[in-house]
This record gives sequence, C-alpha cells and structure tokens, in this order.
Amino acid sequence: MHKILVTDELSPQGMDMLASAPDVTVDVKKGLSEAELAEIIAPYHGLIIRSSVKITAAVLEHADNLQVIGRAGVGVDNVDLEAASLRGVIVMNTPGANSMATAEHTIAMMLALCRNIPQAYHAMLELKWNRKQFVGVQLYQKTVGIVGLGRIGSRVALRCRAFGMDVLAYDPYIGADAARELGVTLVELDELFARADFITLHTALTPETKEIINAETIAKMKDGVRLVNCARGALVNESDLVAAIQSGKIAGAALDVFSAEPLPADSPLRGLPQVIFTPHLAASTVEAQRDVGTQIVSQVLDALRGGDIRNAVNMPLAEPNIVQKMAPFLHLAETIGSLQTQLAEGRIKRVEVEFKGELNQQVKLLTVALLKGVLSPNLEERVNYINAPHLANRRGIVVSQTTGLDARNYPNLITCRVQWENGSRLISGTLFSPDEPRIVQIDNYRMDVRPEGQILVLESQDVPGFLGRAGTILGDAGINIAAMRFGRTEPGGQTLTFIKVDSPVPQTAIDALLAFEPVEKVVQVVL
Repeated sequence: MHKILVTDELSPQGMDMLASAPDVTVDVKKGLSEAELAEIIAPYHGLIIRSSVKITAAVLEHADNLQVIGRAGVGVDNVDLEAASLRGVIVMNTPGANSMATAEHTIAMMLALCRNIPQAYHAMLELKWNRKQFVGVQLYQKTVGIVGLGRIGSRVALRCRAFGMDVLAYDPYIGADAARELGVTLVELDELFARADFITLHTALTPETKEIINAETIAKMKDGVRLVNCARGALVNESDLVAAIQSGKIAGAALDVFSAEPLPADSPLRGLPQVIFTPHLAASTVEAQRDVGTQIVSQVLDALRGGDIRNAVNMPLAEPNIVQKMAPFLHLAETIGSLQTQLAEGRIKRVEVEFKGELNQQVKLLTVALLKGVLSPNLEERVNYINAPHLANRRGIVVSQTTGLDARNYPNLITCRVQWENGSRLISGTLFSPDEPRIVQIDNYRMDVRPEGQILVLESQDVPGFLGRAGTILGDAGINIAAMRFGRTEPGGQTLTFIKVDSPVPQTAIDALLAFEPVEKVVQVVL
C-alpha cells in the first residue's frame, strides 16, 4: 500500500483519482511549516505539492520512504532538486497541462486584435454605434510567423492552419521532419519578420531572445504587421513597440505579458488604442487547473507502481552512490555540451561522443548529461536526465557513441563532436581532480581552460601585442579579467583565446574587439 501526502489544494478530479486508487492511502495536510513537514514525512512514499511548502534538504533527510514528489504546476523552485536526486527521489511537474489553454488564448488575442473586439465593446458601453471605426482584417490567407515551435507554438500553428493561414516558424532546435508534420515552413528569423502579417511569440526567455522584438528587428518587418505575445514580457522592448505603433509600422499588438507585472499605471502602452491587454491570463482556465491535478496524480501513481516516469525534472536514481561518484564528470559533460551549443554556428544536427578510461562504464549516463548541456541554453522547458534524449530526438539531433575521435590522451576523457550545416567542432575535457575540471582540446587547439563563469572566446591571428590590446579594450570598458588561456596551431598562425571576466561584456567592447584587425570572431559564453 502506497502512502501519499497532499500538502496543497488539488482539483476535485485529482482528489477523486486518489480516492479511487485501491493501492493508495491519502492524507491531506495543508499549511505545514518546514519543521512540521519534516516531522511527519517519514512514512510517505509519495508527496503532492504546489507552492505553499518548501521541500528542503532538511525535510528530505527525514523522508526515509519517499520515492516521488509531484508538483501540481510547473515551477519547482521550492524543491531542493539536488538533495532529492541524491536520495533517489523523483521530482516531477506538469509542464504541458496549460499548453492548450495558452494556445487558445493566443488565438483569441489574435482574433480580438484583428477585429477590434475590445475597442468595439467599450464603444458600445458608451452607447456609440460606429461600425466604420472598427473595420478589421481577416486571418484567412494571411501569413503568421511563430517564434518558437515547442508545445504551445506547435498548437498555435495547427489552429492557424485551420483558419487558412500560411504558417512560418523560427525555431533553431526543431527538426525539419517535425515542422513538416505540422505543415509549417521553417525559416530564418529575418525572413519570418519580412514575410509575416502576424507575429506570435512562444520562445523561451534567454539572453539571446531577450527583447528579440526591438527597433532593429521591427524595421525588418512588414508595414502594418500585428504582434501577439502570450509568452514572456521581456521578449519585447516595450518602448520600441510603442514607437513602432505610433509611427504606424506596427498596426497593433495583443499582450498578455509585460516586462513589469502588474502593468504600471503610467505605462505608455495604456494610451495606445491599437493595443489590447489581458492580465497574464493565458494559462488560467478551469480545464487547465483540472488537468494540472489529474496529470500529477496520474504521474505519481505510475511512478509508485513502477510504470512510466513522465515530466521528471531530475533523474530517478536507482543507485545514488553511482551518481555521487560520477557527479564531477556529469557536470563536466553538461559543461562541454553547453559550450558546444554556445559556440555552434548553426543548428546542431549531430552529436558524437567518446569516453575513455573508466568513463566507458557510464556511457548512457554521461551521454544524457552531455545532451542536457547541449539543449539547456536555448530551451524554455527544464531539460533533465529524463527528457534530454526525447528533446534531442524531437529536434532532429542524431546522437551516436563513437571511437577514434582525434583527441588528446588522458586517463579519463570526455570528447564530443557536434555538427551543423557546413561546420563542426570537437571539444574534449577531463578532471585533474574532482573539483578541477578542464577543457583540454578544441578542434586542433591544445587548451587548459577551467570552464566556469563568464568567458569571452576569441578566434584571431597570432600577432605580437594581441593579448595586450585585448586586455586594454576590456579594461577601458571597466571589465576585470580573472584569467586568460589560449592555444594556437603554430607560431604566427591561428589562435583561440579564452578570457574569463568578472562581469558581462557590453556589446560596445565586443565591437571594439572585432574592429581590432587580428580578431576574426568573438563569442560570449556563460558556463
């Protein structure tokens, strides 16, 4: 008999599922403090939570029988994932429960925007009857550009096709086959901006996508384009959006999310009749809340019964001692994967891995860790040891274990070669000690780089005075250099330089580095 503790409000449908399970006993105890939860948690095999309790390492120390924690919702910031993993406790959430609600809200916002429904409604309240003022446009035979083709974006794509729209999408992590199944044409971002009558955002918020809608990108768009954002407020530079609407470049915008929430009373967006708003409602439906409850109950029951494990945000550890032993190498593998993605010059299509020494005994575990690193920098959903292979497959990434990669000789070595259209890169790493990870090779460059923190990677010619000039440029920008490592093919040949800095480097300094004649490329990475 499995004992489950529920600490928060759960939908009636979810509670009914628990009550009807013949192999489960359920206790509901709300409003527990950390100390109270630690005191009672020992006999429970499953725990279903929302956000009111914190599952800390101290609580988990008392969880002698706990096998699974189910978060009815997306965020798991209130769970110590590392402590749970080391104790072999699965932590899962319900990331897809509100996808349909958000997709439908996006379509509702698009329709309301092009038919001026909120504005017409308010005019009617004021006893006005001015039909000519609210003449709209149709979706039929228009082109929609979807930025981000994940769970929500793909649902929006299907619904836009049902309206007879041509659907373009930009998502560098979606494979051509997946897009073809949706009836979507994958294009580069500039082409999407140039062709779309409607643009809707469904991408993760990353350093690369922050304010992806700005004055520069707006200038590339069609005159009279309409924008919908039900994703993240910070994807849009709101000042640039206001200016574009005032100039007529953008005909209108429908916004559910904002850079500051609640939307400030003095926001210039409020004074624009071409903009419609909702207060972050996309995921707020009765059905979504119902589904959150039923999905998490189903997932927890399956996990306790030894069935499928879905939406795990950590790894279900059968042997925690192995993971503890391998933890430094797992972190190194993730770091190599992340570095590969941040340096790649196109969408990664193939990942080849080779492990030397005792690492050969944990090939699967290390490969998943490396894939987690490859995928994490650019995906909104939490990438973990459970879903990384599936996400890689979804994005058309071919993964293979190989031998004979042209790598240096170390007792234990992780080597990864990734390929993209017309390019590839090989990176190798090892541990000098458990807390001394090193990148020891990048392509033909022998390196000795500690991969952590904010790093500038420069490709350049090997000329006298290069390092001094680079240091001066960064110093003039107020950037402190913590460490500098470089490798070269031969004296006077090509040089690869890693400069670790104490703070992010502004674009002005990067531009100054690129203007220095020997420098061919500058990439800023965070590890």
